[in-house]
Parts: sequence; structure tokens; C-alpha cells
Amino acid sequence: MRLSTFMIHNRLIATLQQNFERLYGSQEQLTTGKKINRPSDDIIGSARALDYRININAGEQFKRNIDEARSYLQATEGAVSSASVIFSRTRELIIEALNGEKSPSDREIIAKEVEELRRGLLDLANTRFKGRYIFSGFLHDRAAFDTAGNYQGDGNHTEVEISPEITVRENMTGPEVFAYIQSADESIQLEDGRFLHYLPGGGTTVNVEIRASDDVTVLDSFSYDNVFQMMDLLKAALESNDIDRVNALLGGVDHGHEQVLNVEAELGARLGLLDSEENRIDDSILDLRTVLSKTEDADIAEVVSEISKTEVALQALRQSGAQVMNQSLLDFLR
Repeated sequence: MRLSTFMIHNRLIATLQQNFERLYGSQEQLTTGKKINRPSDDIIGSARALDYRININAGEQFKRNIDEARSYLQATEGAVSSASVIFSRTRELIIEALNGEKSPSDREIIAKEVEELRRGLLDLANTRFKGRYIFSGFLHDRAAFDTAGNYQGDGNHTEVEISPEITVRENMTGPEVFAYIQSADESIQLEDGRFLHYLPGGGTTVNVEIRASDDVTVLDSFSYDNVFQMMDLLKAALESNDIDRVNALLGGVDHGHEQVLNVEAELGARLGLLDSEENRIDDSILDLRTVLSKTEDADIAEVVSEISKTEVALQALRQSGAQVMNQSLLDFLR
């Protein structure tokens, strides 16, 4: 096969172009730090890298959801924890008021502290966080309870997705914290033979009856729907020196405190779930970033070596090409 000068020239140009393209590709990898700079560089690798990025972005969004939920749950937990302290103090005051040595005037003084505790409890129930009343359900622009202790929110919950399979409630409604359901009749016999009955009244209504020793004759009865109404009854009983009601309301305070402690435990469990899920997502994102790096990041040492080899090849090609192109038919004549 005879090779013309034109064919030699074309082959030389093509080889130079290939080497320049290889050099440009290596220099681009060195500049970007990526061995995949466009889908055509590695179609399968590009598809995998895109999938890794989608999963990383989803994980980052779940982490943002977790941070948002955690902030509201921590604000809720703080309010509930403070409410627990108020219940403990209220119980102490009831025990003090039931002391036979206390006079009616002493109990009136205790009633004033109960009033202050009730005001503090209402402030906690109407806690705002980031401009929202946290115990009002979806009606977060409205105070959860009015001054009379009536609930003004709704029963809806805000649920936050923290993984494709897990959602967490970031709020508690007012009745879930500051009211409780009397699920069954609870009877307590007093030292003098009389009975206290706590009866379910539907929803969060609790009916209380003080009965004679025959456990049939009702000596007194009253009811309340939440802890604010219960505190109002306690204050009135202290002011009127009604020891029987004060004694009966001790059980109500204990029930209310138990409800708050249960809520506090539930909030702690939710926060624990957020922490564990965040740790899992962090591990997952780290793994995804590792495989993403292996898929698309360039080996800098290898790229530098490739650039050096390509430059040597180009230099050799230039020199040999110059010698070939300078020759003519006369160079072969003797």
C-alpha cells in the first residue's frame, strides 16, 4: 500500500488531535477534581452519581425536618416540665392545707398561692414558639386556653416526615397535656369511712362525688374538664375552708400531674427517635458521599501522571512529525 504525503499529513493531524483531546480531558479533571464532568464521560457512572445525589439531598431534607420538629418538641417539653413543677407545688400546698392545725385564714393565704400557680399554668399552656401557640393544634394563631380555662384550639397534629417510612408528631394539643380522661370509676375510702369517687363524665370531664360511709349517699359532687377548672375549684374550696373538697381535689391534682408526666415521657421518646434517626441519616449520607466520591472524583495523582505521559507523547509526535513532513522525494534519491 502506497502512502501519499496527504495521507501521512492527515494521520499526523488526527493523532495530534487525539492527544490534545486526551490532554484537555486530563487537565479538565485536574481543574474540577472530577473524572465525570458530563454524562458522555461515563453514562453509567453519571446515572449512579445522580441517584446518589438525589438520596443525599433527601437525607439533608429529612435532617432539616428533624431540626424543625426537635425545636418545637423541646419547647413543648420545657413547658410541660415547668407544669410538672407547678403540680408538685400544688400538691404540697394541699397537704399543708389539710393539716388540722391550719386556720381558715391560713387556707386563704394558701388559696392566693394556688391562684398564682394557676396563672402560671395558664401561661405555660399558652406558650408561643416561633410565633405559634404550641398547644392549639392547627389554630396556632389563637391562644390554647382563655382566662376561664376553656380550650380554644383544635385536636389536629402537625406530623413531620423524618424518613420515607417514619413520621413524628411535633405538637401536643392542650387537652392532651392539661386535661385527662377518667377511663373508669375510681373509689377511695377515707379514714372516717366516707368514700371519694372519680367518675368518667364523657371526654375529659371528671365527676367527683363525696359519699357517706354507705357508699351510696352523695354528700357533695362537682366536676371539671381540665386542670384550670380544677385549680379554680381548689382555690374556692380553700377560701371557703371546705376541707372535704380540698381532700377530694388532691386526687385530681395527682391525676393531672400523672398526665403531665406521661406527656413528658412521650415527648422524651419522640426526641429520642429524632436523635436516633438523625444519626442513622448521618451515617447514610456519609456512605453515599463516599461512594459518590469513588464514582465521580478523579485520582489526582493518576491524572497528573496521565498529563505528563500525554505531554511527552505530544512532544515526541511533534518532533517525529516535523522530520517526516520536511522530507520529500528528493531526500530518497541518490
